[in-house]
Amino acid sequence: MKKFFINASIFGFLIIFSLFGVIYLAPMDQERYLLALVDKHRLLETTPQPRIIFAGDSSLAYGLDSGMVKRATGYNIVNMGLHGGLGLIYSMDELKPYLKKHDIVVFIPDYTHYAGSGVGDNTLVEVTIVLPWIIRYYSCENIRPFITSIPLTFQRRLRGLLFPSKEDAAHRRSNFNQYGDNVGHLSLPQPKFKDVESVARFIPGMASQENVTRILPERVNDELVTRMNQFAAYCAARGIDLYLSFSPIMEWSRQREKQAAALNSLEKDLGNRIHMKIFGNSMEHIYPRDYFFDNEFHLNKKGRDIRTRRLIEAMKLDPLLSRAVKR
Repeated sequence: MKKFFINASIFGFLIIFSLFGVIYLAPMDQERYLLALVDKHRLLETTPQPRIIFAGDSSLAYGLDSGMVKRATGYNIVNMGLHGGLGLIYSMDELKPYLKKHDIVVFIPDYTHYAGSGVGDNTLVEVTIVLPWIIRYYSCENIRPFITSIPLTFQRRLRGLLFPSKEDAAHRRSNFNQYGDNVGHLSLPQPKFKDVESVARFIPGMASQENVTRILPERVNDELVTRMNQFAAYCAARGIDLYLSFSPIMEWSRQREKQAAALNSLEKDLGNRIHMKIFGNSMEHIYPRDYFFDNEFHLNKKGRDIRTRRLIEAMKLDPLLSRAVKR
């Protein structure tokens, strides 16, 4: 029996070593999209005040012209938008080590985040490959998805070792500019658009019957309300101004009334239950399909320019956001 336990322990150790060896010790392409997170955290460390930190997902990475915002407001800008798979809780947690009194944080998450509790997916594991120390700031809600995603991340990393591939032209680390904006897609022709057919496997009824490709909740998940308000209290206690605004969404050509009703309901719920200052409105960020790049989360150059101008117009209605003042 003792020998059995020794052999089982050795076997278990070898499995764990193989898992973590492939995930964390295998080389990584330096153009990998997620490695842009290293550069974004460097921006958090070095960008001086007065500054606005935009936080969100890839719709923010692809859809914001931070230079335009800086020229219009005078603020130094950091765009932390990167990947929706990290989850909204992660987006709040990763900022905490860097926030300073008088910082302004603007959250612009995609609407799909409001349907869930804010936890991430296997991207949580992939991030610790490029920033191992970041796991210290993971909230307890993200530990479980982190652990359960290890096998999937192992498979992805092993496949990458056996069948190396390069990031596509619109999805590279070097595409991010000095503010954290992804600009690599701006001069590219539109690739095959990931539309109803590409997401029907995840939400088949909704996608095929209503010709929509995303979940658009009418209210915020109760667990997420608690976590967002906890972060709001964290910021308020440290003299950090916290705002919430609205992401771009593609017009539902066959379901316009239903889309508008869902957005209005969600916007009302955000105002009633989330303790963050809100600027702008959801309806002004509905855009036609030809404003998007490869899917309905990523704006192309035309859409990015128009969205940024509308965002600036809404910011100018708020005395603090309209013009940078040293405090």
